Amino acid sequence: MRSKRNWMGRAAWTTVGVLALFSFVLFNQSYRFTHFDTGLVLPTGPPSGLTIAKYALLGLPNARPIDGPAPDTAYQDVAFTAADGTHLAAWYVPVAEPRGTVVLFHGYRGERAGLSPEAKGFRRLGFSTLQVDFRGSGASEGNFTSVGYDEGQDVKAAYDWAFKQNVNQKVYLFGVSMGAVAVLRAMSQFPNGMQPNGLILECPFGTILDASRGRLRTLHAPEEPLAHLIVFTGSLQNGFWGFDFDAVAYARRVRTPTLLQWGERDPRVTRQETDAIFAALRGPKRLVLYPDAQHESYVRKDPARWAAAVAGFLK
Repeated sequence: MRSKRNWMGRAAWTTVGVLALFSFVLFNQSYRFTHFDTGLVLPTGPPSGLTIAKYALLGLPNARPIDGPAPDTAYQDVAFTAADGTHLAAWYVPVAEPRGTVVLFHGYRGERAGLSPEAKGFRRLGFSTLQVDFRGSGASEGNFTSVGYDEGQDVKAAYDWAFKQNVNQKVYLFGVSMGAVAVLRAMSQFPNGMQPNGLILECPFGTILDASRGRLRTLHAPEEPLAHLIVFTGSLQNGFWGFDFDAVAYARRVRTPTLLQWGERDPRVTRQETDAIFAALRGPKRLVLYPDAQHESYVRKDPARWAAAVAGFLK
């Protein structure tokens, strides 16, 4: 009997230890997903076994996005503040006799310079452009990203700035991946305070749970139950319930004309997510597919198709 009790005690403590280790790893992985490290430089070349073990335990380091080259034309450095006090930065490029202004929002781990090809495309069509750094990226404040949740405030602040510059002009919002979801969230959050003339959204994920699944797919890790556990842990860390972070629900409140675009080889965002968002949109809408594109810039992948789709929408 004593031997049996000792065995049961060791088994119980082993179980507790395994669960504690799993919780520790999960906490670190979730934290790294939403927090950036300033000045981090990852080593080049294949990681050693010790490095892989370190990343597995402590999470993969997440370098803070740094702005790339500024626009190759005359531009203005502008600043504005989100409702929660976060200071944001953007590049404004006005054009002569503009047809309006397009405000551009990057994706997760992106920054405003990454949107330069799209901004050039909009300027060729006669629109001034405002390329925005989300909180935690580039020249904006902070080292944290909520993957589109708090960034809805950033969208509103950028829209307000663009609208005030040209009250009598049209304003369009362009977002990629996380940026597209942040646009949808802002439209849902501020239904009376935001009235853009149109939205151009590229590869938005359906929910933050879908985004977690997509990230795990690209890492060749099992999607479940890890996706649910990551969202739950992230909710505790970041102060909002991630399971309610739902771009499809936000889209149901959008009556603004919308161009939705998606790459058919996207490993992160599924056709099911795209169709759900498209079906939810209440206003005039168009869906454009890119047969050879993955989760990437469509203007770089298929510039002719992108230019035709955007020009047709903005005519």
